[in-house]
Amino acid sequence: MQYKIAVYTRISIKDKKCNDETQSIKNQRDIIENFIKNNSDICSSDIFYYSDEGYSGRTFKRPYFEKLIEDAKKGKINCIIVKDLSRFGRDYIEVNTYLDKVFPFLNVRFISINDNYDSNNNKNKTLELDVSFKNLLYNYYSKDLSNKVITGIKNKARQGEYIRINVPFGYKKNSETKKVEIDEETAPIVKMIFEMVAEGKTFSEVCDFLNKNKIPTRSEFKMKNGAVKNYPHLKQNKIWRNFDLISMLQNEIYMGTLVLFKTKKLKCGHRKRIKSDEDEVIVKENIYPPIISEELFFKVNANRKKYAPTRDIKNIFAYKLKCGHCGYALKNTELKKHNEVFDKKYYCNSKNELYIKNCKNTHIKESELKRIVFNSFRNEILLRLEEDELKSNLLNLKTDLKKLSKEVNNLKSEKRNLYEIYLNQQISKDEYVIQKNEKEISIQNTQKQIQLLQEEIFALENITDENKLFEKYIKSSELTREMVEAFVDCIYLYDDAVNIKWSFKKI
Repeated sequence: MQYKIAVYTRISIKDKKCNDETQSIKNQRDIIENFIKNNSDICSSDIFYYSDEGYSGRTFKRPYFEKLIEDAKKGKINCIIVKDLSRFGRDYIEVNTYLDKVFPFLNVRFISINDNYDSNNNKNKTLELDVSFKNLLYNYYSKDLSNKVITGIKNKARQGEYIRINVPFGYKKNSETKKVEIDEETAPIVKMIFEMVAEGKTFSEVCDFLNKNKIPTRSEFKMKNGAVKNYPHLKQNKIWRNFDLISMLQNEIYMGTLVLFKTKKLKCGHRKRIKSDEDEVIVKENIYPPIISEELFFKVNANRKKYAPTRDIKNIFAYKLKCGHCGYALKNTELKKHNEVFDKKYYCNSKNELYIKNCKNTHIKESELKRIVFNSFRNEILLRLEEDELKSNLLNLKTDLKKLSKEVNNLKSEKRNLYEIYLNQQISKDEYVIQKNEKEISIQNTQKQIQLLQEEIFALENITDENKLFEKYIKSSELTREMVEAFVDCIYLYDDAVNIKWSFKKI
């Protein structure tokens, strides 16, 4: 069998910081390449490389790991080799699922060199006990290591060290001493913003002043200093916005105080953060050189609630709407008649507020947008829920797969019998070679058909699983926030069209 090998390597942030050569990407590649070179059944294979740098083995949300799995599903690779199982992943249960279920289904061979594991030698068997035990240890080791790292970070913070990667706007990190220092170029901008707000200027007025006077933003300074290569938004529209000021005005570092761990993540991998307990918060005064006085900081933050960004939970399209022309989030306003709200309007105000000349003042009523999104969603559901046809196709494909598998087994049996016929001198050597080659070609062609069928079955079964979620909403009479959250990634509004980017794959 001709293999298309995926060489997968991974190092965590800890590995990078420790400069551990034994775990480096280069070392892992050298070991794997040497293994391939010294094994005759794979030494002539095509090789593809996948590397994740700075990613923990406890999560499988890694860019190149996800690409690896996607390529395996598409049949671009049919063999995966890693230095050891810990490089593949440290979640014992998840790793076992891939080795025992996913890869056999995709007909992908998996080799872990240091664990002496080769799925070709373990067919129809569960993961061997010693390998399972090793992986279980990796999992516990990873969790223990994570706790130690967090403890170490907290201890450094209590000693006044700045532990974050990026320093706040107005400061810079000394390349030699690694200490935080005042940036003479940007600190005056910070001080000016604090003073303007203290004088009673609104955030919009401050941003208006900064943008009119072309005061560079933090991102522009980062690009200028080579800290980032690409501006995260539109390169031509580097402007100050209200939330840039909110995060700045609430940061105690500007009066020389270090405050860490004010919030913490919820358990179970949830994105939401909650307020930390008092004993978890670290506060160290007079740690950094101050840009402003404590008096000015507390004057600006006297009424702190007014700076908190309001979460528009009543807005059905909250955090989903963007202008298709400039890329910025849309604003909304209530439409009233005789002092009663009858609708909402979403609109882009970048042209007026942020001086983006090439943008258009796009706008749409909420009722109209809800109708468009709801109808589009129902159409997608109806396409997905043609159950009879989907099940029929899946059944037919599985029937064809059984026939082809049986055909491969028959061809292999015929090939073995052919050798016995040759040994019994019933055919000549030349005839044997010709017929043997014909059988091998037939086997290879049939196996390719099997691989394509497996991919189709895998795709259809994924659609079937997703359809179970769609069924929940098929009888809905109107669009809800829950539906938008579950299925809409982003909505781009143009002056003449609405472009919906769904969070599921369209068929």
